[in-house]
Amino acid sequence: MFKFLPVLCFTIMAVLSIPGSLMAAQETDVYENILEKVDGLVCTNPEKIPKYYSSKLVIMTDDKRSLLENRIKSYRQMISDFRDIKCQTQRKVLTGTKGKEVGYALVDEISSVTSKSTDTEERQHSVCSYLFVKESGDWKISMEHCSSLPDYTINPEDDALYYFHNPIY
Repeated sequence: MFKFLPVLCFTIMAVLSIPGSLMAAQETDVYENILEKVDGLVCTNPEKIPKYYSSKLVIMTDDKRSLLENRIKSYRQMISDFRDIKCQTQRKVLTGTKGKEVGYALVDEISSVTSKSTDTEERQHSVCSYLFVKESGDWKISMEHCSSLPDYTINPEDDALYYFHNPIY
């Protein structure tokens, strides 16, 4: 019995020493996975992304409301206009939580699109809030609100919200 006491104490101390942010990151992993699936479809098959969104979806970009249908049309047009298109999104979850039916994630993200046909590189740096709801047992994006930031690359040691609170424009 006493042989297992040191192992038990070590295990309890290890679990209690896990930072809160790590536990929050584990909570939001399901949301990050959904966003990655959407990212993978944007430049390949945008018609399949609606299955990741709620029927009561609201999309806001800066001060404009968008419709998912129009966004899909834009993605399709971009795919047809450019040759050898490549889309990438770098995303860092700043905070978030998951409840039984509702959750959210606040993320810093840089989206870039490159094309060999025009040697174009488009970049968009934003801080986005995503609200997720559970519908028929699956998590869906119900609200997406992104605010554009100046195009600065945020390093892991930097404060991702610095430029949001201290705009340069």
